[in-house]
This record gives sequence, structure tokens and C-alpha cells, in this order.
Amino acid sequence: MEKFLCVLGVFDEETQQTLKEYQQALLSQGFTGRQTMGIPFHVTLGTFKPDRRGELEERFQDLEAAPVAVHFSHIGMFQGQEVLFLAPDVTRELLDLKEYFGQEESWCAHTTMLIDHREKTRKAFAILGDRFHQFPGRIVKAALYQFFPAEKLAEKSFDKGKLKDENSKMAGL
Repeated sequence: MEKFLCVLGVFDEETQQTLKEYQQALLSQGFTGRQTMGIPFHVTLGTFKPDRRGELEERFQDLEAAPVAVHFSHIGMFQGQEVLFLAPDVTRELLDLKEYFGQEESWCAHTTMLIDHREKTRKAFAILGDRFHQFPGRIVKAALYQFFPAEKLAEKSFDKGKLKDENSKMAGL
């Protein structure tokens, strides 16, 4: 598999714990899947070719952001019902954060819980459906990863004001 880069919006510890409990409910029922384990729960903000690494690392250096509040409101599936996820509502703040790193035409805000064969994810969907209640969360940092294997290349905590991007339509927000 060809290597690629992802920018991740990483959740705070409380949100991490809530998401871990949902995923643990699946793991305890024998669902293992092929999702990437060992990295923090996140929303992927963009996927890029490796030759964009330098540009993305510069974006990380210039990034000044406040934590982004999110609200997980639903469960979903895509890729032929092989990816099961919990999804936050898309807000202007989340969209601005994603667009700070570039345009992603087919982006869907989601946090993966399980990647498996369709039959298994459909059964797992029923388990999450019985347990799921809407909940708030916060994105508190961005991380740049290279896959596969997963390797963190950069990370930036959000402790400032609004996104800094003088060369886009977000300037002045």
C-alpha cells in the first residue's frame, strides 16, 4: 500500500474516554475489525500525498486555534457498509479547521469505530444503536500522521484564538 498523510483533529481526554467506551462495547462482543488501533480518536481533517509533507508542516507551525466544540449526534456507515462510525455535526468552526489544511471534496466528519466486512459492521451497528446517546466533545489539537504504519510527524495543541490564515477567505474571522 502506498504511503499517505492525514491531518487529524484529536479529541480531549473526556471525549477520548467516551469514544473508547463505545468501541470497547464492540470489542467485548468479539468485533475486532481492521481499523487502525493505537492512535487517538479523531476526525480526519484531510488526506494528502507524501510530497505535501513540508507544506503541511508549515501549516502546523502557523496554526493558532482555540479548541473546537463538537456534538456527536449520529451513527453512520460508508464504503459499502464496511466502515462504522460515530459522527459529530459539522459546524462552521469544524469546517474552518478542515479547510485550513486544504480542500477535501468527499469529506465526511466521522470517528471510526469499526472497519470490517459488511455483515459484521451491520451487527455492530445494532449494538451501537442500542447504546448510543448524543454527547458533546472537543477537538483540542491537530496531528499530522503518515500511514502505514502509523507515524506521528507533527502535533499542535489548540490554545489560541481563531485560525490564522492570511491567504484564504478565513482571514479576518
